Amino acid sequence: MNPNNPSVLCVDDEPNILRSLHWMLHKEFNVMTAPDGATALEMLRRHDFDVIVSDQRMPGMIGSEFLRQACEIAPRAMRILLTGYSDMQALLKSINDGEVFRFVNKPWKNDELSRTVREAAEIARMHTSGFSPSSLSPLEAIAGAEEHVLVLDTDPELANLVEQVMAPGTELYRASTLPEAIAILGASPISVLVSETRVGRTDTTAMLRMLKQSHPEIVSVVVTAETDVDAVVKLINQGQVYRFIPKPVKAGFLKILLASALQKHHELVKVPATLKRHAVERVPESLREQLFQLVAHEAARTPPGGAAANSGFFEKIGGSFRRLFA
Repeated sequence: MNPNNPSVLCVDDEPNILRSLHWMLHKEFNVMTAPDGATALEMLRRHDFDVIVSDQRMPGMIGSEFLRQACEIAPRAMRILLTGYSDMQALLKSINDGEVFRFVNKPWKNDELSRTVREAAEIARMHTSGFSPSSLSPLEAIAGAEEHVLVLDTDPELANLVEQVMAPGTELYRASTLPEAIAILGASPISVLVSETRVGRTDTTAMLRMLKQSHPEIVSVVVTAETDVDAVVKLINQGQVYRFIPKPVKAGFLKILLASALQKHHELVKVPATLKRHAVERVPESLREQLFQLVAHEAARTPPGGAAANSGFFEKIGGSFRRLFA
């Protein structure tokens, strides 16, 4: 093994998969393999890995549970989950507990997986072996701080619940349409965005993806009644959503979740090197134009007032859009 090469731990119960991963990666990385989660956790305690590549479906310990424990043992290591089936609960656990960097569908394309592992290794090596995301507890992280939280949802119940549980000094913004959200994001220093995946007939996921690419310090939390697996995968690979929570959500859980999201925002602002750990796949350039057309169409469909007010609203939206996604 070349000590200068990044180290990768591959975890899968299928020997042929491990052989394929080793063959694909060994020229560029120091590769070690484990046949199950328990063995891999022991290896993480003994070795300092840059990247962990784990299958989801394994006997004994599924990939999402393994990555949850791996996140605690080896927080510096970047985590990639291989998945070949549509298990929504497993995907949500890997986001919310394991904080995966990327999902990769099986069967994978060698060049794409190699590129993803390479990117993950470069990010991991920006941090020392003693790296820990934060020494603050979630509730300590926001004590006495002035925060700005935006809730995007047509149903006012979610914003009302956020208002009930948010800490003193937190300013709450409400938006029920995409144009309203864009206007607020362009004018206010939002720390955390709590969003549905759809507001009315409008899909918000394109905005979430673009926002993370342009403003990685804004932490996005999705609270939704939708259960689309493909949307979840896109939101982590291209949006790096911090948490993906199914509705209904309880007040006590939301309070802890909001505090944790605000802590993550402070971490990203105070330690800029951590922004790379939440880098997203480059979204197509065409998405920006599609998003602008979507916002313009929605603004025209639901103007806030008469002609004069409508003209001013369009101007405000256009300015906010340019500031956000220039």
